[in-house]
Amino acid sequence: MRARRLSPIRFVSALTVPPRAVTIPALATLFAALVLIQSALVAPEARATAPHVDVAAFNRGVDPAGARYLKDAIQAAESDGASALVITIDTPGGDLDSMETIVSAELSATIPIISYVSPEAAQAASAGSFIALAAPVAAMGPNTRIGAASPVDVSGADLGATLKAKVEQDLEALVRSIQTDYHRNVTAAEAMISNAAAYTDMEAMNDHLITLQASSLSDLLARLDGYSGAYANGRAFTLNLAGLPIQTLQPSLANILETFFFDPTVLFILFVIAAICIYLELAHPGAIVPGVIGALTLVVFLIGSLSISPNWGGLALMLLAIALLAIDTRAPTHGVLTVGAIISLVAGSLIFFDTGPNPGAQGVNLYAVIGTALGVGLIALLVLRSIVAAQMRRVTTGAESYIGQIVTVIEPVAPAGRVSLQGENWAARLDSSSVPPLPAGAHARVTDVQGLTLIVAPASAPAAPGKRDSRSHS
Repeated sequence: MRARRLSPIRFVSALTVPPRAVTIPALATLFAALVLIQSALVAPEARATAPHVDVAAFNRGVDPAGARYLKDAIQAAESDGASALVITIDTPGGDLDSMETIVSAELSATIPIISYVSPEAAQAASAGSFIALAAPVAAMGPNTRIGAASPVDVSGADLGATLKAKVEQDLEALVRSIQTDYHRNVTAAEAMISNAAAYTDMEAMNDHLITLQASSLSDLLARLDGYSGAYANGRAFTLNLAGLPIQTLQPSLANILETFFFDPTVLFILFVIAAICIYLELAHPGAIVPGVIGALTLVVFLIGSLSISPNWGGLALMLLAIALLAIDTRAPTHGVLTVGAIISLVAGSLIFFDTGPNPGAQGVNLYAVIGTALGVGLIALLVLRSIVAAQMRRVTTGAESYIGQIVTVIEPVAPAGRVSLQGENWAARLDSSSVPPLPAGAHARVTDVQGLTLIVAPASAPAAPGKRDSRSHS
């Protein structure tokens, strides 16, 4: 079999980064990275070839990335000269929005689509049953099953009575329309929704729920050679598949990345990585690398979020968490804002990834949210601890580092004179008129620095009122 990657949507842009964008290195790096990602995602466009049969394997859950994959497969088959597209199905189902996207693409396709539930023990369950039935030709392999399409929430629990009734009525109308267009059994299809009925391949064939049974892909194509059918819009087609080569459509790089990044838990982790990097950049201005990584990760998070229909109100709380962490590095709140940031992050994440309007949609893992939030809190506390320690540390550079140092009198200080500090000759003055003059050779302690003059007192004397010793400096 020949293999070809699907051709995702092509993005064309012109981007020029200033050669010495020193003042905005993070943005320049971000834009350059986006150009590289764009180039990596664009696969060669489909080219018309001799008649053949395209095959796309859908052995995954029904989700936004899966919907994109099948839409790309249909578009590729329509443009590359294929005589038909076979979609092999083995799926436990998924969310309704993605299912409706796929069904819409199947119903509007301009190429004959053949759904084939295979291999043995495969299933077209829940949302997957709609994908199987939406094809003009629906087939099943041996020991496969279809149905159990009653709507439930992401945890598998029943929906509320009112919502369940609305969703079931809508789904029944959809499957009734599909089966009517293809002249297949409507009652058996509706029972998959209202009674969660499931059928084996034999039962589905006997009830005329599907078009035919086939023991293998080659058997399927042989049985369909010369088959005449019609699209959902009534336009007729005839399949001439004898001897045609088979071309397997492989997921493009974009499809593979979407499968990974469109997972709500992965998106949440991406946001946390962005939050930590931005937090570290704010805590240590000029580090650059954390800021660049944080910006890139945040952009990927936002792009992925567009595919899952999130509750954008939750994003405000998630962004508030970053703001609170940043403020806590500058304000003496003793970690109170960090605790508030953790609460804001958890609450915002649960709201942002709420799948209520889309039954069956995958939600964010609660344990991942709580565990990651605690990890963020631990990192924040460690950063705060280092900041506080740095503020409490004795100054070791500059003029303030001289305070508290012991000097040797070179010329009597009465009240002004000269002293030696770390081998250097300094002008000195007594810190109080009540202090007796210091003779040459005596030792004194620096209590202050005024310009190029050291203010000193006898080494055994306490600091004069209003003067600071070394322990008062941070």
